[in-house]
Amino acid sequence: MTSMTMTSGILVAAGLAGVVAFQASAADLTVEVRGIRSSEGRVLLAVHGPQSKDTFPAGDEVAAARRASARTGTLRFVIDDLPPGRYALTAFHDENDNGDLDTGLFGIPREGYGFGNDAKATFGPPSFEAAAITVGDTPEIAVMNVVY
Repeated sequence: MTSMTMTSGILVAAGLAGVVAFQASAADLTVEVRGIRSSEGRVLLAVHGPQSKDTFPAGDEVAAARRASARTGTLRFVIDDLPPGRYALTAFHDENDNGDLDTGLFGIPREGYGFGNDAKATFGPPSFEAAAITVGDTPEIAVMNVVY
């Protein structure tokens, strides 16, 4: 085996080990969205990464997003292989299925919404940190309630 081939083989093996190590440190996040009042429309979940701290929740920096047909009660969403870190959670019940959180007078939501840790929206959305959870390298379960 030439030294060039051996070096290439070592680099490939080291690279694969890095990929395996990265995947091993990722974890699954299960989010239970509770309190859904009807089976109309869809429920949308967004997992905001730490890069969105300054623009949360309006920024486009979403680490993962899921949506499912609404069902009265609770929906479970699973985000596979999420790297360890701080993530803020948002969800809303898009009852008319138009893709937007509809608001009324003074921007008050007319559809159900929720934040991680059940952080309260008082005169605007909560901070990133108020709605954030920590994901480590083991499976995590987060629970949030939708308010109408």
